[in-house]
Amino acid sequence: MSADLWLMLARFGAACAGSLVLAGSLAIVLRAACLRWPALRAHRSIWLLAQAAVVLVFLLALVPVPRSALAPTLDVAVPDAGPMAAPAAMPASFADADAAAPLASGAVPQPEFNATLLHWLPAAWLTVYLAALALQSARRWHGARRWQALMQAHSRLMNDAELQACSAMTPSQRARIAAAGLAVRTTTLQVSPLLHGVRRPCLLLPTHLSAMNVAQQQLIVEHELTHWRRTDPLWLAISSALALAFWFNRPLRRLDEALREAVELGCDDAVLAGRASVERRSYAAALVAQLRVQASWQGPAGASWGAAFGAAGSGMTERVQRMRMAGPQRLSGRARALAGAGAAGIVLIGAALQPAFSSAPVAQAPAAHAVANAPAPAHVHEAWQYPMPQPRVTSLYGVRSPSRPQGHRGIDFAARRGTPVHAVAAGAVLEAGFDDAWGHYVRVGHGGGRSSLLIHLDRIDVVPGQLVATGEALGTAGASGKATGPHLHLEYWQDGRRLDPRLVLPHLLGHATPKALAQRSAQGNPLPTDL
Repeated sequence: MSADLWLMLARFGAACAGSLVLAGSLAIVLRAACLRWPALRAHRSIWLLAQAAVVLVFLLALVPVPRSALAPTLDVAVPDAGPMAAPAAMPASFADADAAAPLASGAVPQPEFNATLLHWLPAAWLTVYLAALALQSARRWHGARRWQALMQAHSRLMNDAELQACSAMTPSQRARIAAAGLAVRTTTLQVSPLLHGVRRPCLLLPTHLSAMNVAQQQLIVEHELTHWRRTDPLWLAISSALALAFWFNRPLRRLDEALREAVELGCDDAVLAGRASVERRSYAAALVAQLRVQASWQGPAGASWGAAFGAAGSGMTERVQRMRMAGPQRLSGRARALAGAGAAGIVLIGAALQPAFSSAPVAQAPAAHAVANAPAPAHVHEAWQYPMPQPRVTSLYGVRSPSRPQGHRGIDFAARRGTPVHAVAAGAVLEAGFDDAWGHYVRVGHGGGRSSLLIHLDRIDVVPGQLVATGEALGTAGASGKATGPHLHLEYWQDGRRLDPRLVLPHLLGHATPKALAQRSAQGNPLPTDL
């Protein structure tokens, strides 16, 4: 599996996990807000925005952009299928540079994961996701086909004469139905009156409505027409599609259920606005009558079909009480602001904490293993100065992993974005450019076959051929290329070979983190005493 493919799959897995956590947090916060402000339950915009926030954070996690300093960075080096292509102006010996450096952000060590365990995990999750998505889609398709079969067998289209004679509709309602182009069907099934479909919906009226008085029938029809006016079928269809796409996200399905409840409560309020208490009680009685009819009938295979005025789930007692109220409790502006601010805060935190991933293919150049493990020359190397003040080394040269048998080919310094990067010694700029893996990089020749290579820069302040003095600014640290966490990667080259920068940076191990030292020691590399 190539590094780019692994990164895409890893981002998808992280996006799924992040959406799960965020949806759970939003569901908990909004449910708590509903206990404080019960009127919040009838505002569909709150639940729509909550679902939109989950989708937004999910999509942000898929975008390969640098994360915030709060975001944990997961670094896995993934073997590539072939050598990585070098830029046109780059010598072939540089084409296998290690762009999979462990990342660092600020002063906090970043976690590193073993690629042996994680190599196939993202692909396995994608396989499970697609298989379950296909299964859920097939079930929905089968349910839709069964529903269509029931409609064909147990319903018929009402003609104009029947519509004009139907006492369940007022003249105003007939005019609105005609203007909207709604088809009206009557059915013998013991289902609730409902709008079926999104693009070309059909108003389904069960025959048992005739047992109610005319006023109740007209209120029921008004309820369904109000759903159409408020475009509720469209929003519910979108929410249902999201629930299908995020089938693994139970909290998001909770938000979908809360939206359906809000849609019904909001529709009730719109229908009963300004009506007398007698009409309110009649409307509530119609709901109770519908529940009794549906309780006595079961659809095929023991499945209940339809629900009175929408969802017949939790809160029906509260819904009936709300219908009978002269004026349902409204949500104050302050309550809206607090609920919105709390939800927005969770979304921002969720976006900031989305984990970042960094990886790059380890090139399979001939004799690369021998180069990486070549013994250091016995002669003394001229000392360099550090590329930044107060250096902090988070990864040492030569540290190996199952996916990086050649070992780490340089050292990493913790560096915030924008940290100035200086020349380690006087020389001439040999290269200054951009590579997909390295990002912005600068290579400086120091004479005698020696050169320093600095990659993942955020900005370059020099040009090829420019002479630089020791300590002169070359650019700033960043996270360009295959790195999504700000840091600086430094390599020491001698006669076309990478060597341990400890040979030219005095007391390097004294600037290394305990974790970096432990990783080196755990692989059987004895730590020198020149700390």
